[in-house]
Amino acid sequence: MATITVTAKDTASAMEDVFEQLGEDAYIINTTKKNGRVSMRATNESTMTKETHRPSVKAFSKIFDSKIIDTNPSPKKAFAEIVSTQDVLSSKNTSAISKDDFESLKTEISSLKSMMTGLMLTKRDELSVELGHSLPVQLMQAGFSPELIDAFASSFAEQDQERGRFSFLRSLSRKLIAPFAENIYESRIIALVGSSGSGKTTLAAKIATCCADTAKFGKPVLVSVTQTASQPTDDLKAFGRLLNMPVKQVGISSVLSLLKQKDTQFILDFSTEAAKIVALLKQANEIFAPRELTIIQTLAGNYNSQMITHQSSLYDSLEPVTALTKLDECELSPVELSALISSRAQIALLTGTKSIVGAIAIASEAILSQYLKENC
Repeated sequence: MATITVTAKDTASAMEDVFEQLGEDAYIINTTKKNGRVSMRATNESTMTKETHRPSVKAFSKIFDSKIIDTNPSPKKAFAEIVSTQDVLSSKNTSAISKDDFESLKTEISSLKSMMTGLMLTKRDELSVELGHSLPVQLMQAGFSPELIDAFASSFAEQDQERGRFSFLRSLSRKLIAPFAENIYESRIIALVGSSGSGKTTLAAKIATCCADTAKFGKPVLVSVTQTASQPTDDLKAFGRLLNMPVKQVGISSVLSLLKQKDTQFILDFSTEAAKIVALLKQANEIFAPRELTIIQTLAGNYNSQMITHQSSLYDSLEPVTALTKLDECELSPVELSALISSRAQIALLTGTKSIVGAIAIASEAILSQYLKENC
């Protein structure tokens, strides 16, 4: 047993010297550095090499078990007992104070969103007391896009607010109305396109009722166009039974041959991929005369501006007229109206969903102006 001190150029070299002299059981007592060299003191005495200060593996396991692992865990909650934050906020057990706070927070957020919507940046030299009361600013705060306001600025120039506002809405109506919309029911082929849930099938039944009243072709045939003829079309069949009208179901590949029956009026309810519908109706446009075929795209009143823009882009190459549906469930706001004009929509029909017979109007400048005046 011995204690030695070695000096080397670095720690690694010093440790090698220690292990060479004392073996692998050597214990480093201390290490110092002086004048750029490392001095290391070491020993192999048994009393120094005992690791009494270190806890044994067994002792460590006990510490781990007692401190980290809960030996008496509380029973886990059943999945049904785990509730979301929303459930907690809306539960009946929530205190009256927290409910009031939550409602107050919702009100504050709504108010903040409203203020942000009406926020308008302007130059310092353009600020004036009257600016906030001017019609362009009020229209922008209502939700109309700045581009739309600029495009129709001449319609309300040099008019008071009330007259200017109505003149602006009337100009929008004039822009949106489809020409000769009253001739829709005289078309031999009426094709309805649009997304699922847009009121397309209900509108097909309403148009069939109006077409039957004209008696130009006799009873129209309701046609459900799907990817394959085997897909179910229960809604249209139910409308057919209700209205006592024939209903057919065909695959998209069989449509053109069906439409060649010149003495029959067809109302087509398309329920397949937009790209395939567009390709088929482009062929139909080449085969049939413009007055013989009318394409109508359904846009629901509860669509937001992004949905209107997206849906319009799917069929814009067909240049369809537009039917605004479900207007008895949700009114159009200025934001959606701006999207319709930006998408170059041509509105031909206005309709709700509560009734099959009636509840459909040919869009006109007067009707649409009145609707916009009441809802925008």
